Amino acid sequence: MEKMDFQSLLDTFGVPLKVYPKQEAGGEYDNKGVWVKKEADEVTALEVSEPFIPSSLQTKLPVQGNYRGGGRIEEFEMVWFSSQVVPLKSIVVHNGVSYSVEDSIPYTDYSNVTQYGCKAVSAFVRE
Repeated sequence: MEKMDFQSLLDTFGVPLKVYPKQEAGGEYDNKGVWVKKEADEVTALEVSEPFIPSSLQTKLPVQGNYRGGGRIEEFEMVWFSSQVVPLKSIVVHNGVSYSVEDSIPYTDYSNVTQYGCKAVSAFVRE
């Protein structure tokens, strides 16, 4: 079976993003289990133009949400559809706000797309 190529859709609906893949070496986990990169490490940003949409717009797509007594709880602020393969805890920057990649759904068995769930790690635009 030939894989489906969604690159033209990713390009059509893409927005500019900077992606900082999590470094597997040159850092350590703190006592909360969060990866802390050493300052000496140089991380090269990937600049891509791919769909990065608010999670709340995905009500008709397969999403990861929980239904509880108080209503629906969204797991992520943003969902990123990408042809990139990046490790969890990578950082995606859009409009000056940083997001951490917290989940991935690889559709790579039959396409060139992976869906990532992203949580904001900075609340304000950095200049």
